[in-house]
Amino acid sequence: MSKSYQKCLQNNIFDLLFVYTIVMQIKHLENIIGSGLFRYLRKSDYIDALEQLNITNKSYKKGEIIYYEGDIIDALCIVERGSVRGEKTYPNGEIHIVSIFDEGSIFCLEVSVSRMKTTPIDIIANEQCRVIYISMQSIEASAFSDKMHSALIEMLADDNIRMTHKVEILAERGLRSRVLVYLNVLARKSGTDTVSVKMSREQMAQYLCVNRSALSNELNKMKREGLIDFKRGQFRLLKPLVDPADQTEDPSESI
Repeated sequence: MSKSYQKCLQNNIFDLLFVYTIVMQIKHLENIIGSGLFRYLRKSDYIDALEQLNITNKSYKKGEIIYYEGDIIDALCIVERGSVRGEKTYPNGEIHIVSIFDEGSIFCLEVSVSRMKTTPIDIIANEQCRVIYISMQSIEASAFSDKMHSALIEMLADDNIRMTHKVEILAERGLRSRVLVYLNVLARKSGTDTVSVKMSREQMAQYLCVNRSALSNELNKMKREGLIDFKRGQFRLLKPLVDPADQTEDPSESI
């Protein structure tokens, strides 16, 4: 192999690496903008802010553990592709799904900004996914840290509201009431009577803290009664949103 050919090959490799780096920066920028971290930055500052952040990413297979309960999380975690779930496993083997984080979502924010930085739940790849990690230390050291902190505070407030919705759902004693409140919450958030539940029936039951068979039976009963329609993860509320307490329900189906 001649020296000129080696030089040409080396230059081509450098060019490809440069293009790859630029493409990855654009992808990271799109995901970070979508997450809301840069919401208070001027567009002209995006590139400067991006270059000041320590960013890595990693792909996971479905079911792979991203963080175990008790792990330290010192990075801002953004779902670049796929979805991630947080779940709590109890000593008796019971599993409770705390939340599902879709593409573009930030997860474990409250952990990464806490004093202890230890997660109280397991974080698992809900499907094949890819996660972006931004070092919290690099956010603190950035010249734009104040503006990013303002965005993070708003995100924490949004997370708190989501937890309030979860409490609202689990406060319902009846199975049907719990399902209706859950679907109503999703409908209010989406502004439409058709919502997408990105969970299997087993996961949905774990999220609602109910028995899977009982949930499936109740969903089919509600469909027959014309309250809802569904196909797999797509649900449609067929009647105006009403107080679930007004719905007739077999007392034996209370949770």
